[in-house]
Amino acid sequence: MMKNTFKYQFSCLLLILFLIVIESQAQQFHFDLGLRSQKSFGLYFENGVVGQVSSENIAKNQLSLGLGYTTSRLGSAMGSNAIKQDNYQVWLSYYFNKTHRIYPFVSLGSGYFSADYESDDFEVLDHSSALFSATAGFEYNTPILLKMNLALGYNFISGNGLEGPGTLYPVFAQLNFYYPLK
Repeated sequence: MMKNTFKYQFSCLLLILFLIVIESQAQQFHFDLGLRSQKSFGLYFENGVVGQVSSENIAKNQLSLGLGYTTSRLGSAMGSNAIKQDNYQVWLSYYFNKTHRIYPFVSLGSGYFSADYESDDFEVLDHSSALFSATAGFEYNTPILLKMNLALGYNFISGNGLEGPGTLYPVFAQLNFYYPLK
Protein backbone atom coordinates (compact mmCIF):
# COMPACT_ATOMS: atom_id res chain seq x y z
CA MET A 1 0.00 0.00 0.00
CA MET A 2 2.88 2.35 0.77
CA LYS A 3 4.32 1.59 -2.65
CA ASN A 4 1.06 2.59 -4.41
CA THR A 5 0.86 5.83 -2.43
CA PHE A 6 4.43 6.67 -3.39
CA LYS A 7 3.70 5.98 -7.08
CA TYR A 8 0.60 8.16 -6.90
CA GLN A 9 2.48 11.02 -5.21
CA PHE A 10 5.42 10.70 -7.59
CA SER A 11 3.06 10.75 -10.61
CA CYS A 12 1.29 13.85 -9.27
CA LEU A 13 4.63 15.57 -8.68
CA LEU A 14 5.77 14.81 -12.24
CA LEU A 15 2.46 16.11 -13.62
CA ILE A 16 2.78 19.34 -11.62
CA LEU A 17 6.39 19.84 -12.77
CA PHE A 18 5.36 19.14 -16.37
CA LEU A 19 2.55 21.73 -16.15
CA ILE A 20 4.91 24.31 -14.64
CA VAL A 21 7.40 23.81 -17.48
CA ILE A 22 4.63 24.01 -20.10
CA GLU A 23 3.20 27.16 -18.51
CA SER A 24 6.61 28.85 -18.34
CA GLN A 25 7.23 28.02 -22.01
CA ALA A 26 3.76 29.24 -23.00
CA GLN A 27 4.37 32.60 -21.35
CA GLN A 28 7.16 33.21 -23.84
CA PHE A 29 4.72 33.01 -26.76
CA HIS A 30 2.22 35.68 -27.77
CA PHE A 31 -0.86 34.79 -29.83
CA ASP A 32 -2.97 37.33 -31.71
CA LEU A 33 -6.27 36.55 -33.40
CA GLY A 34 -8.07 38.97 -35.65
CA LEU A 35 -9.90 40.10 -38.74
CA ARG A 36 -8.54 41.31 -42.06
CA SER A 37 -10.06 43.50 -44.72
CA GLN A 38 -8.11 43.50 -47.96
CA LYS A 39 -8.69 45.55 -51.12
CA SER A 40 -7.03 44.87 -54.45
CA PHE A 41 -6.56 48.20 -56.19
CA GLY A 42 -8.98 48.14 -59.09
CA LEU A 43 -10.97 45.11 -57.98
CA TYR A 44 -12.50 43.39 -54.96
CA PHE A 45 -12.78 43.73 -51.20
CA GLU A 46 -11.90 40.53 -49.37
CA ASN A 47 -12.41 39.88 -45.68
CA GLY A 48 -11.37 37.06 -43.42
CA VAL A 49 -9.62 35.83 -40.32
CA VAL A 50 -5.95 36.06 -39.38
CA GLY A 51 -3.74 34.96 -36.55
CA GLN A 52 -0.12 35.33 -35.65
CA VAL A 53 2.31 34.07 -33.05
CA SER A 54 5.55 35.56 -31.77
CA SER A 55 8.04 34.63 -29.09
CA GLU A 56 10.16 36.63 -26.71
CA ASN A 57 12.99 34.17 -27.39
CA ILE A 58 12.99 34.87 -31.12
CA ALA A 59 14.05 38.41 -32.06
CA LYS A 60 12.66 39.79 -28.78
CA ASN A 61 9.04 39.39 -29.91
CA GLN A 62 9.62 41.45 -33.07
CA LEU A 63 9.27 38.54 -35.49
CA SER A 64 5.79 37.06 -36.03
CA LEU A 65 4.55 34.08 -37.99
CA GLY A 66 1.07 34.64 -39.38
CA LEU A 67 -1.65 32.57 -40.96
CA GLY A 68 -4.81 33.82 -42.62
CA TYR A 69 -7.77 33.24 -44.89
CA THR A 70 -9.46 36.03 -46.84
CA THR A 71 -12.25 35.72 -49.36
CA SER A 72 -14.38 37.89 -51.57
CA ARG A 73 -17.30 35.71 -50.41
CA LEU A 74 -17.24 37.87 -47.26
CA GLY A 75 -16.59 41.01 -49.26
CA SER A 76 -17.45 42.14 -52.78
CA ALA A 77 -19.01 38.80 -53.80
CA MET A 78 -21.47 38.82 -50.89
CA GLY A 79 -24.89 39.34 -52.44
CA SER A 80 -23.50 40.20 -55.88
CA ASN A 81 -22.28 38.47 -59.01
CA ALA A 82 -18.61 39.26 -58.27
CA ILE A 83 -16.19 36.36 -58.67
CA LYS A 84 -15.74 34.32 -55.53
CA GLN A 85 -12.06 34.04 -54.72
CA ASP A 86 -10.17 32.65 -51.75
CA ASN A 87 -6.70 33.43 -50.40
CA TYR A 88 -4.86 31.13 -48.01
CA GLN A 89 -1.84 32.95 -46.66
CA VAL A 90 1.16 32.45 -44.42
CA TRP A 91 3.62 35.26 -43.69
CA LEU A 92 6.56 36.34 -41.62
CA SER A 93 6.50 39.89 -40.22
CA TYR A 94 9.20 41.96 -38.60
CA TYR A 95 8.07 44.79 -36.31
CA PHE A 96 10.42 47.70 -35.70
CA ASN A 97 10.61 49.53 -32.37
CA LYS A 98 7.61 47.94 -30.61
CA THR A 99 8.18 50.14 -27.57
CA HIS A 100 6.18 52.95 -29.20
CA ARG A 101 2.41 52.99 -29.64
CA ILE A 102 2.78 53.27 -33.46
CA TYR A 103 5.56 51.35 -35.18
CA PRO A 104 6.42 50.18 -38.71
CA PHE A 105 6.57 46.59 -39.93
CA VAL A 106 7.41 44.62 -43.07
CA SER A 107 6.10 41.21 -44.10
CA LEU A 108 6.95 38.57 -46.63
CA GLY A 109 4.17 36.12 -47.43
CA SER A 110 3.22 33.12 -49.49
CA GLY A 111 0.09 31.08 -50.04
CA TYR A 112 -2.54 29.90 -52.46
CA PHE A 113 -5.15 31.80 -54.48
CA SER A 114 -8.25 30.27 -56.05
CA ALA A 115 -11.07 31.86 -58.06
CA ASP A 116 -14.46 30.21 -58.59
CA TYR A 117 -15.79 31.41 -61.96
CA GLU A 118 -19.01 29.38 -61.43
CA SER A 119 -19.37 28.49 -65.09
CA ASP A 120 -17.98 25.75 -67.27
CA ASP A 121 -17.50 28.36 -70.01
CA PHE A 122 -14.47 29.69 -68.11
CA GLU A 123 -12.79 26.34 -67.39
CA VAL A 124 -10.00 27.13 -69.86
CA LEU A 125 -8.94 30.17 -67.80
CA ASP A 126 -6.45 29.91 -64.98
CA HIS A 127 -8.36 29.87 -61.71
CA SER A 128 -5.60 29.26 -59.16
CA SER A 129 -2.11 30.45 -58.42
CA ALA A 130 0.62 30.44 -55.84
CA LEU A 131 0.95 33.65 -53.85
CA PHE A 132 4.17 35.47 -53.05
CA SER A 133 3.87 38.98 -51.67
CA ALA A 134 5.55 41.69 -49.64
CA THR A 135 3.78 44.22 -47.43
CA ALA A 136 4.85 47.21 -45.38
CA GLY A 137 2.88 49.35 -43.03
CA PHE A 138 2.27 50.63 -39.52
CA GLU A 139 0.73 49.04 -36.46
CA TYR A 140 -1.04 50.92 -33.68
CA ASN A 141 -1.54 49.52 -30.19
CA THR A 142 -4.78 51.01 -28.90
CA PRO A 143 -5.34 51.60 -25.18
CA ILE A 144 -7.96 48.79 -25.16
CA LEU A 145 -5.66 45.86 -26.02
CA LEU A 146 -6.54 45.99 -29.70
CA LYS A 147 -3.87 46.18 -32.36
CA MET A 148 -4.67 47.79 -35.71
CA ASN A 149 -2.36 47.72 -38.66
CA LEU A 150 -2.55 49.21 -42.09
CA ALA A 151 -0.33 47.99 -44.90
CA LEU A 152 0.29 48.25 -48.62
CA GLY A 153 1.31 45.11 -50.43
CA TYR A 154 2.52 43.81 -53.74
CA ASN A 155 1.83 40.36 -55.25
CA PHE A 156 4.91 39.28 -57.19
CA ILE A 157 2.75 36.61 -58.86
CA SER A 158 -0.34 38.10 -60.47
CA GLY A 159 -2.43 37.38 -63.52
CA ASN A 160 -3.98 38.96 -66.57
CA GLY A 161 -6.47 36.23 -67.47
CA LEU A 162 -4.27 34.69 -70.14
CA GLU A 163 -1.41 33.84 -67.78
CA GLY A 164 -2.56 33.47 -64.19
CA PRO A 165 -5.98 34.29 -62.79
CA GLY A 166 -7.30 37.59 -64.14
CA THR A 167 -8.61 38.62 -60.73
CA LEU A 168 -5.25 38.31 -58.94
CA TYR A 169 -4.10 41.92 -59.00
CA PRO A 170 -0.58 42.97 -57.98
CA VAL A 171 -1.21 45.93 -55.61
CA PHE A 172 -3.40 45.68 -52.52
CA ALA A 173 -4.06 47.31 -49.16
CA GLN A 174 -4.84 45.60 -45.85
CA LEU A 175 -6.47 46.66 -42.63
CA ASN A 176 -5.99 44.20 -39.78
CA PHE A 177 -7.44 44.14 -36.29
CA TYR A 178 -5.71 41.85 -33.80
CA TYR A 179 -6.72 40.95 -30.30
CA PRO A 180 -3.87 39.54 -28.19
CA LEU A 181 -4.92 36.21 -26.68
CA LYS A 182 -1.76 35.96 -24.64
